[in-house]
Order: sequence, then structure tokens, then C-alpha cells
Amino acid sequence: MTAGTRRRLAPEVRRRQVLDAAIAVFSEEGLHGASMDAIAARAGVSKPLVYAHGGTKDELFAACLAREADRLVSTLTAAGLPDGGSGDPGARVRLRRALRAFFGAVTTHRQGWTVLYRQASVGEFAGPVDAARRSIVLRAAEMLAAELGGSVEAAEPIAHTLVGAAEGLTDWWLGGDHVVGDQEPADLLADMLMAVVWPGLDALRQS
Repeated sequence: MTAGTRRRLAPEVRRRQVLDAAIAVFSEEGLHGASMDAIAARAGVSKPLVYAHGGTKDELFAACLAREADRLVSTLTAAGLPDGGSGDPGARVRLRRALRAFFGAVTTHRQGWTVLYRQASVGEFAGPVDAARRSIVLRAAEMLAAELGGSVEAAEPIAHTLVGAAEGLTDWWLGGDHVVGDQEPADLLADMLMAVVWPGLDALRQS
């Protein structure tokens, strides 16, 4: 790619390119091990361009966290939207659809999950990560409240349990090689978690 071609990229495209490269490097090296030189090399741009579109290394890391958190929240929000004219698919189908969307996002964007939940779970960025997780739990609580017929506050403990189980299952999946046959990983993980949590949720719905 020539310098002239690089200059023709729109700023938002260049920033996305820098963020993609940064997430890849951060996932491999961590915040402190990563260098701006490595991020620039991964992005195929100069180091000044990395600073121009991403800021300092800490600012770039924070931007990566924000993007991956927004991706997960947006995925859950979209999965919880009604089907339009297709009718009510039922609570079980809606929950499975939301779980499938979550697992689809984290298994497709493995590096983003590593940065968000492993590299930044402690230390100076633990606060933003905790805020991101609270957003995910709140979105899950909103969906559960609609299904259980109670308040969002009452659904929050259940949402914490559900999100925690999904996080643990994701870590298990990404931590090794697993045989799934013809199934997509997201379908397998969603079905596994549904088998565990649905009987209890269904009992709460009917109580």
C-alpha cells in the first residue's frame, strides 16, 4: 500500500484500522507489553498516524475497551428487539437468540474478548471494564424483567448469574480446542447454557 493510498482513507476508516491492530497486539502482549511500534506495524501505518488516530497508548487501550464493550451491548440490544410482523417467538426462543448473539460476538472477536475480560480485568482500567460489564448486566436484566413480569431491579441478581455463566462458558471455550461437529460454536454454547438456565427461568416465569 502506497503513502498516497493511505492518505485517501477516511479518518473513521483509518481509526478502525488502528483499533483493529491495537486490539490484536494488546490481546497478545497486554497493555504494558505492547508497543506503539508493534501496533503501527500491525496496522501497516506510521507511528505518528497511530498517535493521530488513537492517541497515547493508554488512550488507545481505553478506546479498544469502549469499542468492544459497545459491540457486546449493541449485540444484545439487537438480539432482544421484536421480530416485527413475525409474531411473538416465545420467551425461550428470545433468550436463546440473545445468548446465541452474545456467544457469536465473543467467539468471532476473540481478541476483543481477551482485551476486555482478561488484559483489563484488574489494574488501572478495571473501572471502565466493570462499567462495561454493568451495562451488559443491565441489558440482560431489562430483557429478563420483561420475561419474568417484574422490575429490572428484581431481575438484576438473575442477570448477574446469567452473564457470569456466559462469561465462564466463553473462557472455557476460548481456553482450548473443542470439537463441535457441524454446529457453530455460538450455537453449541447457547444450547449448553440454555439447558442449564432455562428450567429455572421457566419456573420463575410460572411462579
